[in-house]
Amino acid sequence: MTIVAWPPGSSFRTVDLDGAVHLTDYGAPEASEVVLCLHGLGGSALNFGLLAPLLTGNRRVLVPDLLGHGRSFATSPDESAVDAQLRMLDGLLAGETERPVVLVGHSMGGILAILYALRRPGTVACLVLLDPPVPNVTRWSRDPRLSAKLLLLRMPGVAALVARQVARMTPEQLVARQLAEATPYPERIPVAAVDATVEETRATRGQDGGRAAQRAQFRAILDVIELLARPASWRRQLDGVAAPTLWLHGADDPLADLAAADALAASRPGWAFRTREAVGHLPHLEDPEWTAGAINEWLGELADRH
Repeated sequence: MTIVAWPPGSSFRTVDLDGAVHLTDYGAPEASEVVLCLHGLGGSALNFGLLAPLLTGNRRVLVPDLLGHGRSFATSPDESAVDAQLRMLDGLLAGETERPVVLVGHSMGGILAILYALRRPGTVACLVLLDPPVPNVTRWSRDPRLSAKLLLLRMPGVAALVARQVARMTPEQLVARQLAEATPYPERIPVAAVDATVEETRATRGQDGGRAAQRAQFRAILDVIELLARPASWRRQLDGVAAPTLWLHGADDPLADLAAADALAASRPGWAFRTREAVGHLPHLEDPEWTAGAINEWLGELADRH
């Protein structure tokens, strides 16, 4: 399988963790700190092609494809997709307990970062959340569309129907749709990033691994939607995070409730909230310099305190 390297010169390697997992590796192995970037649903390691190099310095930055992006990892019938992803992170971070680990999660990857911080509090030094879904009690729990979507996705045959609809789309159409749903500024996404994602999508189309990854993604969507449908439960999990946390949000993120995000962050000791005007749901692609600057500044402040 051909893997598109973007930006040019970035290194890709495959890690055998219950299956072939695609991993982008930035920075020196001997760096004093590890940064692990987790993409959102529908994304891949390519999503961090601009941001990751800006976070290196004295850090090693690792970006896995959580769903294999065509190279799926094994799951047992009684294991949720989210549990399988958490298990994969255990494998990636094995042996990294001697140096701090910074988890950076975008969108649904932010939820995974929170769940992992709760599961392995001794491993995670701090969290960075990029545009995570914000559960608002009036918006989520009383929204009939969410309940209807959950019921629809659970109906027999719907997963196969969605898979057929996606299969009929060209890679260009699929990537364009994903961008249109994520940001009002698709023209800001570098052409090279779009082209690389299209080519990777084309390379995995129709392969057994690609179909398995799509099924895993569908299961993960259901897992996360059900979690977000219970805002009180989700907020209790946030309260359980002991690691210092930076919450970044694009002001024009179509999924954002900035007031709720700011209030959630302000109510938690050690949390910081920052937002940027004229940025949608992809701050690491639309404005990677701002995103990296905010992260590096905050990590520097944490280091100065200690």
